[in-house]
Amino acid sequence: MEIKERSFNNLNATLIKTNKFKTLSFQVVFLGEFSKETATKRSLLTKLLSTSTKTYNTKKALANKLMDMYDASFSISTYPSGETAVTAFSLTIVNEKNLGVLGLTKEALEFLQEAIFNPNFENGLFQEKYFHEQKRILRERINNIYNNKNRYALRQMLKNMAPNEIISVSSMGALEDLEQITNQDLVNLYQRMLSEENVSLYVVGDFEEENLLQDLSLLGNFNSVSNQYQTVLTQEVKVEKVREFVEKQNIQQTKLMMGFRSTINTKSKLYPAALVFNAMYGGIFASDLIRVVREENSLAYTIVSQFMNDVMVLIVSAGIDRDKYQLTTDLVIKELEYYKQGKIDSVLMAIAKESIINELIQIEDNPYLLSGFALRNYLHGLKYSVNDLIEIVKAVSETEIQEVAQGINLDTIFLLTGEDHDG
Repeated sequence: MEIKERSFNNLNATLIKTNKFKTLSFQVVFLGEFSKETATKRSLLTKLLSTSTKTYNTKKALANKLMDMYDASFSISTYPSGETAVTAFSLTIVNEKNLGVLGLTKEALEFLQEAIFNPNFENGLFQEKYFHEQKRILRERINNIYNNKNRYALRQMLKNMAPNEIISVSSMGALEDLEQITNQDLVNLYQRMLSEENVSLYVVGDFEEENLLQDLSLLGNFNSVSNQYQTVLTQEVKVEKVREFVEKQNIQQTKLMMGFRSTINTKSKLYPAALVFNAMYGGIFASDLIRVVREENSLAYTIVSQFMNDVMVLIVSAGIDRDKYQLTTDLVIKELEYYKQGKIDSVLMAIAKESIINELIQIEDNPYLLSGFALRNYLHGLKYSVNDLIEIVKAVSETEIQEVAQGINLDTIFLLTGEDHDG
């Protein structure tokens, strides 16, 4: 595998040459503002842009075009990283080398250029039919979060934990904002995306660099600017007092969410140690929380921890019986205290490292993971290779894990429980 950085058409390009895959993957990524004011608009905008273009002006026409390109895969996604919105146009085709045909790469890049620069406008606006249809679909998706109790509990916990912070904003959007969005709002955001956002390109597959660079010129010229927004949060939040919130619904299994503040973000020197800590604490099946809370004390049906490193937050989520709330939270806190005291299980640490290393090894076996890894480096100004990170994970010490734990403090507990809960 060979990775090269190139600049052309006013954008940064990462070219990952490998013969592991029979496909050629392209990803054009825009970096802009993620905020309460823009999140719902951007969510709706990506749905509209992925539905049709000016040339392929119906969903069927767009789908037929992808089929004509030997069943190519196309998608547009958006998600936050700190205060930055990441919007990715992704296209994967069968490598024409494996088909014995010429011109497919050019055809695919012309399609990608069309998807980015030639939206399905009518009189300067998105076609009203698709605007209202996608607005309705997004409204249904947002409403359906209520029926997914794990996702709903997490969103409610984050809203209560940090009502005035970026972590409380959903990238899917909010109903109260969706209803106010006009067609012109989306056109304005789209135009700002093209003129005011940072743009980068990622290519994964087997290619000849000179030929590829010629073909990539078909994407046209971009007006890429420096990203103005933080890709990770850096301000440590001091916990004054642990807050508890209870919401009652007609449900059987209680959902427990515990939000912890952390001092670690993705750029931190201790980030690899945080990966190991999280795996040991509640991130893998052999973790302490599963062993102590679920297996030894039978308090939880499920329990898991996850780091949101770009916003310096650790989440512990569990499905429990409503009368097991206090015992469960006590044990979660107690296990964290053991780490803070330096009581580290070396056998579990080795298992956690092996689990993380296996995940890292798999990155090089998947084109989407490879481009995602390169994008993560670009986002955060890092220079890791997969092998670099593997070696760093191997070298993580018990002292570093203890240091990570000492920077983690419980902030908020949210309980979604049955209507007859006495708490």
